[in-house]
Amino acid sequence: MGKTRRFALTLGLSLALCNSAGLAFAAPDDDDEAADDKDQNKASVSSEARPERTPAAEQSPEERLAQRRERLLSGAQRLRERAAEMRKKAAAGETPAANPNAKRPPRSYAEQAQRLEEQAGKMEERSKTLDLNTESARSGERTASSRARRHQVRRVQLNRRWGDTLKDPEAISELKLHAERTAKLKRIRAVALKKSKDDPIAERASQLLAKEVARHESHMKELQAKSVASSVANAPAATTPAPTPAAPSETTPAAEATK
Repeated sequence: MGKTRRFALTLGLSLALCNSAGLAFAAPDDDDEAADDKDQNKASVSSEARPERTPAAEQSPEERLAQRRERLLSGAQRLRERAAEMRKKAAAGETPAANPNAKRPPRSYAEQAQRLEEQAGKMEERSKTLDLNTESARSGERTASSRARRHQVRRVQLNRRWGDTLKDPEAISELKLHAERTAKLKRIRAVALKKSKDDPIAERASQLLAKEVARHESHMKELQAKSVASSVANAPAATTPAPTPAAPSETTPAAEATK
């Protein structure tokens, strides 16, 4: 047992000496130079893979239009490449796997390729007909439709949450006040976060926003309780049926004679 332990200790010491000798003879800047080379290679690859782009805020309408046309053409090219792959699979006799939970059978590769080609043609045609006037009009329509859709969703949520409480004028004014304060605080937070993620103004705005949400919820619950109490008080009382008077007994002439 003692010989085994001595052999293990000797082997460990020899390995430690070899490692220290290798570190001693190595150049002190080898690791740093290798790390710098790796960082430079990564930076060059990333710079080549990602071309420099002008921020959207600094772009002119013509530049944005050219970028949209380029995206449409590149998307159409990718769709045509996928359609070519689908045709190869169809020519090889392959069929798409069927989903057991699907209600209808899957489309064949030939049908999928045809649909992809149609979509690519539409994108290419769209890239040819792009101009500043139509693009600005379409963007305005999309903005208006999305705003109307958000308002509709919000209206449904409020009706589902508060119900008949929304008939109270005080509740309507409270909702308007809450919406105004929330919009201002969110805007302040967004501007602060754009400057710096560690801006204390953003954290302060988040705290005030949470405080405003709690205040609004508490106030609306009070108004809801008041509305329920008033509706119960104004409800007509349940009317109990009045007792029917007893019919007068008919007395015969014989009974009157006995009296």
